[in-house]
Amino acid sequence: MIKIILKKLSAALFLSTVVLFNLCAELNIIPMAEFGALQLKDDNYLFSPSGTLLFKYQKDEEDSSNMPDVIAASLSYGQDIISKSLEDFEEKQFHSMDVFGKIGFGRNTFLLKVTGRGAHPFESYKNYEGLLFYNRELIKNDSMTLAVGGGLAATDTGIVIGGIDIFVVPLPMVYFAYKNQFIKTEMEWTGLPMINLMLFPENMFRICLIAALAGFDLPVDLQWDCALSCYPVKKEPFNELVSVSAGVASNVKKLRINTENSLKYQYYCVYGELSITALTIRGGYSFGGKQILRTKGDKFSKDYDGGFYATISGMYKF
Repeated sequence: MIKIILKKLSAALFLSTVVLFNLCAELNIIPMAEFGALQLKDDNYLFSPSGTLLFKYQKDEEDSSNMPDVIAASLSYGQDIISKSLEDFEEKQFHSMDVFGKIGFGRNTFLLKVTGRGAHPFESYKNYEGLLFYNRELIKNDSMTLAVGGGLAATDTGIVIGGIDIFVVPLPMVYFAYKNQFIKTEMEWTGLPMINLMLFPENMFRICLIAALAGFDLPVDLQWDCALSCYPVKKEPFNELVSVSAGVASNVKKLRINTENSLKYQYYCVYGELSITALTIRGGYSFGGKQILRTKGDKFSKDYDGGFYATISGMYKF
């Protein structure tokens, strides 16, 4: 009996090793790093370093095994560091952590995301948000993709029914993409909606628009970015790798101080950007917006005068 168990265990370990070897042979590992700086006042700055490690596996079309078609996962960690402490608060360093997982079988996809924010991220469950979604592709061809589904969000919603705090809410999920020689668009609603639109995607000069919601405090939480981009290299495949852009945007930066207090900066800006895919540099000036402090259900808002801002990001694919 013991010999049979050992044989089965050895066979399972051997098969697992083969599967892992095949999986690793198809695995892409992509480390990414970003550093941002935003001027809050004349003598106060917000620095935002972050790093992400992305893993992605894509099964070959000829592979007839029962392995998933797609497996992707990422782990991110970042900080927001204020050079001088905030008024009425001693906190100067804020943490952010993100875990993402995706697995796809044919037309079916499962998504999991866990996010943590705060100056003291392990202080309370209120600093965390979890999303679990399922979607199914209804349409997929060369020009169009449509997937619909739904899932659950576990977070501090602030909703109270009958004296009971509601922490889990159902949410829809929709993904739509369409492209031709004049337009390329992508719309995703996973928790909060986002749309990405590009006009004349095959030309040297293109118009790019990105819009998304960072929350439901409108119009402050509406983020958008509109840019005119030039792709100067005509030779394939480098024609999609290098771009120079100029644009205007509305950005939102959120800082969670503790379970009762949070701070948000919303600002408009103009910028210039140089991207060579693996390295992107952006610099500009934020010319005003709002500084919003939430504390124990109260909201205090004042004008944000603005200042310079810059970001630099890089990635490498193994």
